[in-house]
Amino acid sequence: MKKYPVLLLMLLFSGYSLAQQYHPLTPKEGEKRLLPQFGFMIYTPISEITLDQVKKQRKSQAEMAWPELKNKDSVDVVQSKIAGLNANDPEIPITIYKPKNAKNLPVFLWFHGGGFIYGTPKWDHQRCADYALKGKVVVINVDYRLSPEYPFPAALHDAYASLKWANTNAASFGGNPNLIAVGGSSAGAALSGSLTQYARDKKGPKISLEILEILPGDFRTDYPSAIELKRVPGLKSDDFPIMEKFYIGEKGNPKEKYVMPGNIDDVSDLPPTVVFVAGTDPLRDSGMAYADRLIKAGILTELHVYAGYAHGMPLPGSTDVTIRMMRQFLK
Repeated sequence: MKKYPVLLLMLLFSGYSLAQQYHPLTPKEGEKRLLPQFGFMIYTPISEITLDQVKKQRKSQAEMAWPELKNKDSVDVVQSKIAGLNANDPEIPITIYKPKNAKNLPVFLWFHGGGFIYGTPKWDHQRCADYALKGKVVVINVDYRLSPEYPFPAALHDAYASLKWANTNAASFGGNPNLIAVGGSSAGAALSGSLTQYARDKKGPKISLEILEILPGDFRTDYPSAIELKRVPGLKSDDFPIMEKFYIGEKGNPKEKYVMPGNIDDVSDLPPTVVFVAGTDPLRDSGMAYADRLIKAGILTELHVYAGYAHGMPLPGSTDVTIRMMRQFLK
């Protein structure tokens, strides 16, 4: 008789284990995770990341024109180049957006997405102008170096050089050196998160706020979202090892601190943070995991999860949240 309770426990445990298992979603399953208006996108072709594909994308991005701003009469836009962090580093192209007659306004450093391997500030041209006007801030859109030509820590060094330059030269463009925020989308969010840690540890300029949109906290592929969204159109977790290899280089250490925000042990003494994640994004759980660590460390943190949205989709209301946080913490 004793064997029956044991068998029952084994069956219950087996059922519990199966309930916790995850598998790559089929297109039909993936469609159900997206909002109805986006469901068709799960059936679009899946593309692979190769060096040739990266070069082709980069060429296309270089040839694209800067979009015409809808609010061009209300914002001054200045393109310039600043010195790199180290003597042999190339100059860093930046685009500055400031409301007319800007004076002593907070500064917002912005870093575009693109998996550390492609991307252009042109993508966020209108967004940066909107941040400048709605948030009453000076925005600096940074064109940091990309891998694999410039592996880690090149992008981080460009980010830190931009932070130091903004702090030192704020008065020249109507900014306040004591009120600086950083932010970015996707790879740019990871770069922003690492920058706040790096600046803290280097005792560099103070960062008062960070905005991390569709954040990759790390390159792990064992999160439920990464397992389920292993093979989907757009960004898929199958891309993570390729991006990681390009970003850190052949001899790089993926676990080195500052490579990704989630790599660091100490998340104390970081600025107030907003983390936005898309519900149907393989990066979802790594972003949520980093937000959870910040919350548990006592960092003022907001986490916004957009159910039914995939990686890279505009997240409704995210600009309003960002502006609200700017008004709260940049004063």
